[in-house]
Amino acid sequence: MDTLIPNLLAAVDIASIGTTIFNGLLVILGLGLVVFFHELGHFAVAKWCNVHVERFSIGFGPILWSRQKGETEYALSAFPFGGYVKMLGQDDMDANQMTSDEIAENPRAYSAKTVPQRMAIISAGVIMNVVTGFLFFVICYYLGVEEPSPLVGSVMPGSPAWTAGMRPGDRIESINGEKIQNFSDILNSVILSSGDLRFQGTHADGKAFDEVITPERIEKTRSVGLIPSLTAQLSPDIVDDDIKAIAMQGLPSQKANGEFLPGDQVIAVQGEPITSFSQLSYLTAKYASEDLVYEMERHTGKSSGDSDSVATVKITIPPAPIKSIGLWMSMGPVKAIRKGSIAEEQGLQVGDRIVKVDGIAPGTEMDPLRLPVYFAERAGGEVKVVVNRQTVAGDQEVELTLTPDESPGWLERPLRQTAPLPIPSIGAAFQVIPRIAHVVPDSEAGRSGVFHEGQKVTSIELLHADPENFKPDAFGKTSKPQVISLTELEKRNPGTIEDINWAYAFVDIQQVPDRQVKIVVQDGEKNVDFILKEHETESDWNLWIRGINGWKSASDLKKATSLGEALSMGLHRTKSTGISIYMTLQSLIFGNLPADSISGPLGIVSIGTKVASKGLIELMVFLGFLSINLAIINFLPIPVLDGGHMVFLIWEGVARRKPNANVTNWAFRIGLLFIIGLFITVMILDVFYNRLWAEG
Repeated sequence: MDTLIPNLLAAVDIASIGTTIFNGLLVILGLGLVVFFHELGHFAVAKWCNVHVERFSIGFGPILWSRQKGETEYALSAFPFGGYVKMLGQDDMDANQMTSDEIAENPRAYSAKTVPQRMAIISAGVIMNVVTGFLFFVICYYLGVEEPSPLVGSVMPGSPAWTAGMRPGDRIESINGEKIQNFSDILNSVILSSGDLRFQGTHADGKAFDEVITPERIEKTRSVGLIPSLTAQLSPDIVDDDIKAIAMQGLPSQKANGEFLPGDQVIAVQGEPITSFSQLSYLTAKYASEDLVYEMERHTGKSSGDSDSVATVKITIPPAPIKSIGLWMSMGPVKAIRKGSIAEEQGLQVGDRIVKVDGIAPGTEMDPLRLPVYFAERAGGEVKVVVNRQTVAGDQEVELTLTPDESPGWLERPLRQTAPLPIPSIGAAFQVIPRIAHVVPDSEAGRSGVFHEGQKVTSIELLHADPENFKPDAFGKTSKPQVISLTELEKRNPGTIEDINWAYAFVDIQQVPDRQVKIVVQDGEKNVDFILKEHETESDWNLWIRGINGWKSASDLKKATSLGEALSMGLHRTKSTGISIYMTLQSLIFGNLPADSISGPLGIVSIGTKVASKGLIELMVFLGFLSINLAIINFLPIPVLDGGHMVFLIWEGVARRKPNANVTNWAFRIGLLFIIGLFITVMILDVFYNRLWAEG
């Protein structure tokens, strides 16, 4: 203990802790403000309706401070994550007040008021939150706020957007004639629409596009397969130990001749100018086999003048060979063909199975995973392809001649289990079936004697060689194995188990080359496994990435030029925020979103503290979101919440009589138990699953 305490004290950054505490207090104050406006809505309309308000409290629990003014007690309570207005004849803790004849005789009791008056009082808090959220957004847009750019970062292979020809770097300007302001607008337009969608915008090369896309349904949610873009700048917000994570464990960036720092802006690679992340990705894949020279602008702090000093820094990262497991899988069918692609022009069809490429059989004579690189290396030349095609007359072999373009191999990758593997240079994507077609004889897998042709791979596990002493990698700080199932479909995957692509597992293997690979195969009626411990690599095939982590998300500064425009933009943001919250709730209810993705009070403060560290405008946007969130959550039809009260009022208005006291009592007790249970659940999630208490 004598040495532990000084070491801990030496490691503490007092200034950082002070800033964090200050930001945390700002968030708590902001949350209290949101609650205050909500309760102020109830209070103001109750007073307007001449209801006797007994107490106006910000926060729940024991009262810390109170003051009596007139007939109302104004209080601050211990827990600032809520609040209440206590009115005569309306008490969530004593539902009998709502049906008490004695209280009802008092003309100033809540329960004595007409149904429309009580509806106005109950809904006033929600309306106030919507208004304050709207005003938060208006102020932010008037001052200027950063929003996620409507820029395509990547396109899910085989998705409707991929098939339609959309590419990284595309900027979406409108959908079905509605102007798109940010990437959230794209998601909301897709999710809440029906039928086909007309996407209009500009490609990275400046050419306009106008495509009609039919969304697919993934677990009841419409999707087109677009993913938001990053930038060619490392996020300035990366701090502390995360700086080391910029160069990802086991990947080529760790062998760079210099250190990447937060805020670095890549301006050129191999001497070619870089203005977008899509360009950076393209050149990284194009020069996979070469030393890659990054030229960057770096802010080095204050110089002798008043402005930052900017330096140009060059860092070289060597290539890294692909990690080999000594097993080739079976060639599957073509799953998707891009509109206007070489594959489409030359007659390749969905369902075709490639059996020969320049006389070489993928699967037995070539690893099918090499096909994207094989075609790219022959850009501008002819590649003879023989496919097996199913027709009404039976299976036929069809010979095609394809002329690939210069798109590098593995520029696009399967980002989910059932996504096919693209060959970017011809615009086709195919499946690699997780069934062994060839065992490399002199590999560790070959020497094991465990594997043979025809075995189905059921799963792989990526293991730390020493779980007690390891370095964080692409899968984070956990010591647990990363398990990739090839027989069970993960959430958010269209298709069936038969569509699972081996290439998805292959990508994960390449992201953590330092890990051992446990391969489980089905051998007859039993499963057998073997752990590959040797680090074997391909001699003539290199990794398409260099392992740099922490790129900043692409964003645009949205600043209104007039108050009218700020009001319009604020209204749009209020609407889109409400839609996003509604869709999140729907996903939670239907089980399409894991429970640990929600946050409780601790999580809100933790997230808010990080947001507050970015500036006052970002904090105001966050408070605007919380205001809309509180409005929607509070109006859910759950007894104790405003929405539950509204349900009983609607029933009373229709039935022309007050609800039965027993029904009301039980409903509010159940509602209270539900809220308490939900509160405990989110607190547990915050502390243990969202790791706000400690890293596990």
